[in-house]
Amino acid sequence: MTTAASLTSHEVARLIQVSPSTVLAWIDKGLLPAYRTVGGHRRVESEHLVSFLRAHEMPVPRSLTRVRRLLVIDDEERFLSTAKRLLERELENVEVATALGPIEGLLRVGSVCPDAVLLDAMMPGIDGVEVCRRLRNAPETAHVLVVALTGNPSPELAEEFLAAGAIACLRKPINLARVREVLDLNRGEEATL
Repeated sequence: MTTAASLTSHEVARLIQVSPSTVLAWIDKGLLPAYRTVGGHRRVESEHLVSFLRAHEMPVPRSLTRVRRLLVIDDEERFLSTAKRLLERELENVEVATALGPIEGLLRVGSVCPDAVLLDAMMPGIDGVEVCRRLRNAPETAHVLVVALTGNPSPELAEEFLAAGAIACLRKPINLARVREVLDLNRGEEATL
């Protein structure tokens, strides 16, 4: 592979099990964003490929969804500091950032560029479902995996989050085994607890 961030059309084809000519057709039609190297070869940024696959409801290879940066958004400082310590200690090779509240969370997404967000369901002002919806609807954050966290789980809340684009709705406090499990899932495999 070229780099972790960009892929050749042949690498894309191999990853998602289609012909290279199919990948080139998607690029030529403007469906799959790509750029040309100085030598005229096409390269696809991995985050653009993930967004394309999700938008077309195609499975996302696990190699493209490795979580390297995680943002935790919650309105309780104590929860944020505990979560950060726990996640940094237990998740290898993952940078953990935090944001206090929904507004700071939406702003920090731009600077942190997370691969995944752990998002509190109930926050003042903008609730977690709306934050999830905004992340999913913005092209620059559509690839971010969103995992909702709630102290008051219900099937209705889980359904709302999944409809807004979350991959899971988990019970607080953080269950590391469940977080690891859902962050390894492809987009189409949704989970609730």
